[in-house]
Amino acid sequence: MGKVEVTILDQLFTFVGDDEERIRKIARFVDEEIKGVGKDFGIVNTLNAVIMATMRIADNYMTMRERFERVEDRTIRLLRKVEDVEIPCGVRDKW
Repeated sequence: MGKVEVTILDQLFTFVGDDEERIRKIARFVDEEIKGVGKDFGIVNTLNAVIMATMRIADNYMTMRERFERVEDRTIRLLRKVEDVEIPCGVRDKW
């Protein structure tokens, strides 16, 4: 595990992890989100900007999670339908 230094809101942070590029990418994303909500809503208080950014990220995450769960549910239902299809002559057993 290596140490990775990143800057968020002009402040240096050190993280430990194996994937340095991923850590840097996430840090850039977080930094951009915080700065973005500051601009979008005219927020100058750092804590308020961080909380708003966290809310925005959490909202996006929950939306994607709900979509994934719907797709997963549909996929399972479709697989069950496929499994219930009657295939003559034992063809299914050859799959």
